Amino acid sequence: MQAILVLAILAGVVALLMTERLRSDMVAMLGLAALVACKVLPVKDALSGFSSPATVTVACMFVLSAGLQATGLVGLVADRLLRHGPRTELGLLLLLVFTIAPLSAFINNTAAVVVFMPIVIRACHAHGISPSKLLMPMVFLAILGGTCTMIGTSTNILVSSLAESRGLPPLGLFEISPLGLIFLVVGAAYLLLMGRRLLPERVKAAALTQAHALGAYFLEVEIPEGSPLAGRTLAEAALGAKHQIEVMANVGTGGGLRVITDQEHILLAGDLLVVKAPAAALPGLDEQAGMVLRRGRHLDEDELKSLESALVEVVIQAGSPLAGRTLKQIDFRGRYGATTLAIRRQGSELRDRIGRVRLRPGDELLVLASRDRLAGLRRETDFIALQERDMQVLRPGRAVLAIAIVVAVVMTAALGWLPIVSSALVGSVVMVVSGCLPARRIYTGIDWQVVFLLASVIPLGLALEQSGAADVVVKALMETLGGYGPRVVLGAFILMTYILTGVMSNNATAALMFPLAVSTAVALGVSSQPFLVAIMFAASAAFWTPFGYQTNLLVYGPGGYRFTDYTRVGGPLNLIYLVLSVLLIPLLWSF
Repeated sequence: MQAILVLAILAGVVALLMTERLRSDMVAMLGLAALVACKVLPVKDALSGFSSPATVTVACMFVLSAGLQATGLVGLVADRLLRHGPRTELGLLLLLVFTIAPLSAFINNTAAVVVFMPIVIRACHAHGISPSKLLMPMVFLAILGGTCTMIGTSTNILVSSLAESRGLPPLGLFEISPLGLIFLVVGAAYLLLMGRRLLPERVKAAALTQAHALGAYFLEVEIPEGSPLAGRTLAEAALGAKHQIEVMANVGTGGGLRVITDQEHILLAGDLLVVKAPAAALPGLDEQAGMVLRRGRHLDEDELKSLESALVEVVIQAGSPLAGRTLKQIDFRGRYGATTLAIRRQGSELRDRIGRVRLRPGDELLVLASRDRLAGLRRETDFIALQERDMQVLRPGRAVLAIAIVVAVVMTAALGWLPIVSSALVGSVVMVVSGCLPARRIYTGIDWQVVFLLASVIPLGLALEQSGAADVVVKALMETLGGYGPRVVLGAFILMTYILTGVMSNNATAALMFPLAVSTAVALGVSSQPFLVAIMFAASAAFWTPFGYQTNLLVYGPGGYRFTDYTRVGGPLNLIYLVLSVLLIPLLWSF
């Protein structure tokens, strides 16, 4: 009965993760709470994930990555290479193979994508290349690079720590590197020769207003003498509720725009305003709303990006507190000093009543902001600013020191002088004490959603093993495929992992598949290492959907992608991965 109960709880967790109605870390914690409430796990075991070496190591790796970013070196090098590098699609993609892939092997690949994405988009616009052609390959290269070392992705750290906690032989820092490099070379060749050709130009290299098809939505209006709006605040006028009109900016005497962020702004007779209105609201605008429409005056990007205002594209990050809330609930205009003009989601533009749209990770927002608020927007961790983003000032001394700290962490662990959790912990402390990373940025540098997800799914895997639920699943698997030998069972494990990681978190997938892998190896009478390595690589191979890896979601909006684009380009890459895994893993880690 306990095994059935655990399987029922885990089925509920997987179902909730697939629906994306709640954040993945909240779903995992709900599952953990259910196990404790049903007395499947004692509290001590339920809390073991928070003290797990995997959780501590991943948190420390986020700190080390943030330290490298804070020095400005990573962004500066990426900017210089892409600005002065190749000007063709193939040349830029080849440059990404030799930059973001090796970088992702040593720092968190999400951090690498966050740094590279705005720079790649700027390079695409500068050279007339569609960002759709490069953003997805860039993310896939970051994922491939992350599988080249044990610290390249949190999934590898998780599986290695779980194996060590069960008394299994630990995997060395570079033990998976030969296989990871093979996957990287083959995957890069596929993307260069075939993958990029399968990607359509979803987003043109065009001006922002053209890219978002906003030209017909921006109008200039005047408040005439005697208008009922004169002397009233925006809140009192309630133009949005009555006429679907949103007042965005004042037009100054010199033509510059000043963004209006306060609903208590008072409208005056003679004011020239920039408003956003759907086509349906235009007939009768003069009579009903008390405004005079300046006909034929549709604003373009140059006018919107005046001396006092700027157009900025931002992407909602995975784990952002903005996800699941509407712009009105957030008070986006008052909080950030910017007004949202449009939302791009899964290749579609949302323009009407966007204040009521619940934001999702990967949503791309086009916002109009006051230039005096740009610095604040650039520092925000709730989203990534893609345009109008100045490069950080390079701190040469701190940059060299930060690189030395990361190298020392890697070499100390590689030579076996300290476990990776110890070296990462010492390295992160030194990164802060030395001034490479300001103390206030420790907490913003750590992706707490990943940390809490890890801390919650580790006990879920433990419950699967202790309750006997893992044995139930493995018995069914062995009855079906056990007679065909360990290679066939290994291939089945990879396929199962592909399916799960494509619809839910890669870390959750790895934690749930781990006890199944160990039990299957025992049932077959073979070493568990080939199965554990297979889980490491397969859980990170979330190429076929946009939901399996948070970096996939980051480029979903900016690339204008659709779900089928990931399947078309990533599906063949998953099949290549499968064939290579079944052929090579047993050769490198014998059964």
